[in-house]
Amino acid sequence: MTVLVSEIQANPLAAIVLAALIISEIASLLLMARKTPIPVVNSWHAGGLTLGAVLGLPAVVDLLQTSGLPVVFAAVVLLALVLTIIASVLNVTQKSPHALVANWYTWAIPVWVASGFVVAGYLTFVEVTATPPACGPVINGCHVVQASPYSKLFGILPIGVVGLIGYVAVLIGWLMWRLGPAQVQKASRLAIWVVCFFGVLFSAYLTFLELGVIGATCGWCITSAVLMILLLWVSTPGAQAVFVVSDDDD
Repeated sequence: MTVLVSEIQANPLAAIVLAALIISEIASLLLMARKTPIPVVNSWHAGGLTLGAVLGLPAVVDLLQTSGLPVVFAAVVLLALVLTIIASVLNVTQKSPHALVANWYTWAIPVWVASGFVVAGYLTFVEVTATPPACGPVINGCHVVQASPYSKLFGILPIGVVGLIGYVAVLIGWLMWRLGPAQVQKASRLAIWVVCFFGVLFSAYLTFLELGVIGATCGWCITSAVLMILLLWVSTPGAQAVFVVSDDDD
C-alpha cells in the first residue's frame, strides 16, 4: 500500500495519540487504586484535561479545512475542546467562581458525548452509504482507513456504529448519575468509567492499526480517540470516589 508524503507527516500525531491512550489507561487504573479522593479543583488532574483537549486540536483544525457539512461537525468539536481548555484553566487557577467551572467534571461529559455523536455519526454515515469521507490537507488518510477491512468490527458492524453505541451508553450512565437514586448513581459512575476505559482501549487498538497495519491516519478517528481520553480522565474521580466512600462507611 502506497502512503502519501502528507500521510507520513501525519503519522507522528497518531503515534502521540496512541501513547496518550496507553498512558491514560495506566494512569486511570492507578488513580482508581488511591485510598483518598482525587482532587479535581486546582490540581494536576484538572490540568490534564487541558493537555487532552490541546491534543485534539491539530486533527480538528485540519478537518476545518474541508468543505460542506463536515466543517460544521469539526466546528462543534472545536468548540467543545476550547470550552474544555478554558474551563480547565479557570479550574486550576481558580479564577472563576461560576458553578459551571466548579462542576465542569460533571457537565463535561454530555458536552463530549455530543461531540462524539457528531464524529461517530459522520463516520457511520460514511461507512453505511460508502460516501468518500472528508479529509483535511495534512491528515488525509480517511479514505484509506474507511476502505480497509478494519472499518467494520468482525467484518459486519461499522466502527462508527460501535462508537455511537459507546457514546449512548455513557450518556445513559450520566443521566442515571444525575437523576437516579443514590445507589443507582454510584453504579452509574462506575458504569461510565468502565465504558470509557474499554472505549480508550478500543481506540488504542484502532490507532495502532492505523500506524502499524493500514499505514494511514484518519482525522475523525484521531478526534474520537481524544474525546474518549477526555471522557476517561473526567470519569475517573467519580468512579474512584465510590470505593473511597465505601471504605469510609465500613
